[in-house]
Amino acid sequence: MISYILRLIGDFKREHGYRPNLLYLNELHSRHLKSEFSGDFSLQQMCSMFELELIIDQGIVHPHVAWIQAADTLAI
Repeated sequence: MISYILRLIGDFKREHGYRPNLLYLNELHSRHLKSEFSGDFSLQQMCSMFELELIIDQGIVHPHVAWIQAADTLAI
């Protein structure tokens, strides 16, 4: 799962010219990801390592990444 996520990040960066900041997973994906780390790591710590915010949604069929502008930097 880690290598898959890293590939998603790399592919996104090559296509768009910048890194994604969101990772979409479902509950099963998140359990697979967590199993690849020691028991001490939380999902939040894992996402910090990837520099991604985590969104868990049961409707997600395949893990994917995206980019959104942070709400605090939006011009109003």
